[in-house]
Amino acid sequence: MTNLGLIVFSSKEESKLLKIKRFFLRKFIDEPTKKIKINEELNIYIIRIKYTLEEINKFKRFKIKRFKKNIYKYSVENRLDKCILPVSAPESLEFGICIKNPFSGHFIYAALLVNILEIIAEKKGVSIKEFEIGILHGDNNNLLYSYIKLLSPLVKFITIITNKKKNIQEEIDKIYYETGLSIRLTEDIESGLDGLDIIINLGDFNNFKKGKKIKSNAIVINYGTLNSDEIIFSNIVVNGISIKFDNSFESALDKNTISCFTKLELASIIFCHSEDRTNVNGNIADNSTVSSILSQFLKSGYKITSLVGSFQGTECKNLDLKI
Repeated sequence: MTNLGLIVFSSKEESKLLKIKRFFLRKFIDEPTKKIKINEELNIYIIRIKYTLEEINKFKRFKIKRFKKNIYKYSVENRLDKCILPVSAPESLEFGICIKNPFSGHFIYAALLVNILEIIAEKKGVSIKEFEIGILHGDNNNLLYSYIKLLSPLVKFITIITNKKKNIQEEIDKIYYETGLSIRLTEDIESGLDGLDIIINLGDFNNFKKGKKIKSNAIVINYGTLNSDEIIFSNIVVNGISIKFDNSFESALDKNTISCFTKLELASIIFCHSEDRTNVNGNIADNSTVSSILSQFLKSGYKITSLVGSFQGTECKNLDLKI
């Protein structure tokens, strides 16, 4: 069993009440804390601090030392294995078992590629196999191979746009013989993008030579870099997802927790500490990891509520309405 503490700062709206509490009780932690049992492997303690982030950023050395002592004492008394600070927290608060959140949630977004494709297909009233899909290759060959294998039962043909054709040709041939999936490799980005309905970006469009400005109406699922003045995407660009937890965990979260940790960050923390995946990063290594994360996401009762990104250059928090 892992006991994990999430350190949550107070909101500005609570500042007057907090000052009164701090006057009578010198502790930094607003007790009682909330304990949430996630599963048989993980408990999460929501540790609310009686200071706002703005106030904490003004802490002097002595106050930081007191803060650390208070957190350490609480951790020992409650047998916490680790405490996680929000990304917004100053580095001066980190010590030993208390670290800033290293989990962005990107690996969950990456693992849910097929689910994202299913949402797009459902909105368009078609099946995934009707899409012309292309992948822009980046630096991670394993992620490319993982996605090709993941898509092989769903599509008959796929285009790979790459400037490392010789390096990946042998492995692509193996995948063809294993799966029967027809794979086109091209170094020409203009012809590669032509006719695509979906482009999965794993790299950087700036790394490809372009003879002229290219216009594309493809939907982009973006896992890489998209800042290119020479390619105009007139459709939606998916840069992330919004998710919802199962009812029991969702109802246990308050505004302060959500303001300090995004839901994708929380899901990443839960997944990594439930399955001992603390080394997972944004670039998923293999197909088994993708399948494992997807399985846990669905088993936990989590759902994608919307696709997040931009439409014709304008940021949009619900791209489902633009498909």
